[in-house]
Amino acid sequence: MGPVPHVEVVVVGGGAAGMSAASRVKRIHKDWTVRVFEASGYVSYAPCGLPYFIVGKVKEPDDLVYYPVEVFREKRGIDVHTHAKVVDADYHKRTVTVIENGEKKEYKWDKLILATGARPKSLGVEGEDLRGVIKLHTVESGIAAREELKDAKEVVVVGAGFTGVEVAAELRDSEREVHLVVRSRALRKSLDPEMSELVEEHLKNVGIRLHKGVTVTKILGKDRVEGVELSDGEVIKAQAVVVAVGVEPNAELAKRLGVKLGKFGGIKVNEYMETNLPDVYAAGDVAESWLVHTGTEAWCPFAPPANKMGLVAGLSASGKRVPFPGVACTGITVASGLEIGRTGLTEEEAKALGFKVKSSFVKARTRAHYYPGSQFTHVKLVAAEDGTVLGVQVVGPEGVKGRVDAVATLLTKRGTVRDLFFSDIGYVPPLAPVWDPLVTAARLLYSELR
Repeated sequence: MGPVPHVEVVVVGGGAAGMSAASRVKRIHKDWTVRVFEASGYVSYAPCGLPYFIVGKVKEPDDLVYYPVEVFREKRGIDVHTHAKVVDADYHKRTVTVIENGEKKEYKWDKLILATGARPKSLGVEGEDLRGVIKLHTVESGIAAREELKDAKEVVVVGAGFTGVEVAAELRDSEREVHLVVRSRALRKSLDPEMSELVEEHLKNVGIRLHKGVTVTKILGKDRVEGVELSDGEVIKAQAVVVAVGVEPNAELAKRLGVKLGKFGGIKVNEYMETNLPDVYAAGDVAESWLVHTGTEAWCPFAPPANKMGLVAGLSASGKRVPFPGVACTGITVASGLEIGRTGLTEEEAKALGFKVKSSFVKARTRAHYYPGSQFTHVKLVAAEDGTVLGVQVVGPEGVKGRVDAVATLLTKRGTVRDLFFSDIGYVPPLAPVWDPLVTAARLLYSELR
C-alpha cells in the first residue's frame, strides 16, 4: 500500500457554516491542510446580534464572536486568513484566487467548501451611498452603524422582516424617533395577515411610526443622510437610514465556478451538501435546502441550520456520509417585549404550494388565569386536510419560543394535529395553563378535521 495522499481543503467564508465545516474536517483528518478565507476581519461571528450591538446592549465587537480566530489557528490547526477576499475559482485547475493585503494570490485545493453566506439587498435609489445609510451584515458594518447612530435622533428603517422589526424596536427602546417603512405588511414572509396585524399594532403602541404601502424613492442629503422621500410624496426627516429589505444568496463565486443554482438563487445541494461538481460542497446561507416535513424547496438563511449544514459539509468532505434532513424555517424574534415566532409553513405559503389547508387561530392565556402576570398570547396552527401539521405562528408576551420549538420538533417527524393535541405538554400555573395555547389550537383543528 502506497503513501496516503495529502489533501488540501479550502473553505470560502468564515461565518458559522464555514467554521463549522472547517472544524469538522480538521477534527477527522488532523494531517490535512484546511484553509479558510474570510473577507472581513472576523470569523465565527453572530450577525443576528447586530441589532443589539448598534444600540449598545452588546458592548464590544468581540462579544459577537463565538470563538476568536486564535482558537481556530492555534488550537484547531486551521489556517485562517482574514481580510482575504476570494475573487475567482477554477474547477479544472482546482484553484482559488484571493486578494490579501492588496496582493493577488492563488491557492490549490482538492476539496472546496463554499460558505459565502448571504448579502443585504439594495434599495436601488438615489442617495443610497450617502453617509448614514446602514446595511447590517458583518461585524464591521455594525461598528460603523453604531458610530453613525451615535448622534441620530430620528431614524428611518426600510423593510419589516425580522431584521427590520428588531432594529426598529431596539432603536425605539433607546429613545429615538423611529419611522418604519413597509411595502405591504410587517413580517409578510413570516406571518399570515392576522398575525402580522398583532405585530403592527404593538409597534405602533410603543411609538414606532409605521408607513405602510409605500416605498423609499430617494434618500435625501448632500454628504450624509438628511431624510427620505416616499412614493406617496411624503418626506421624512432623519439622520440615519437602516436598509433592511432582505438578503439574497451571495452566489457570485459559485456562478463563476459552474456550480448549479436553485430556485431562490442559492446553491443547489443534495442531502450531503454536495453540489453538481464533484469535491465541491456548499453550506449555510448561500445554499438552498428543503422543508423537512414536505420536501419542497426552501431557502432559510438562519444561523441554526447554517451551523448544521456546515457540519454535514465538513463530514462529507472528510469522507463521512451523514445526511442533512432539511429545515423547518424556524424564526424567533423579540420586539419591545413582544415575542414573535414561526416554524414550517404559513397558511399563505401552504396554499401557494398547492396544499388544501385547515387552520385554527386562538387567543389564550400564557399562565393559569389566577396566577399573577397571566397574559394573552395568539397561536395560529396550520395543517393539511389529512391532519399533517404544516406550521405554526405564535405572537405574545412570553413563552413563544417553547411553543414554536415544540411544533418544529413535531415537523421533523411529520406529525399530525392529533399528535400535537395528545402530546403530554407540561403544566404549571406560573408558566402555562392546563390547556396550553398550543393544545387549544390543536383541539379546535382536531375537532374540525375528524
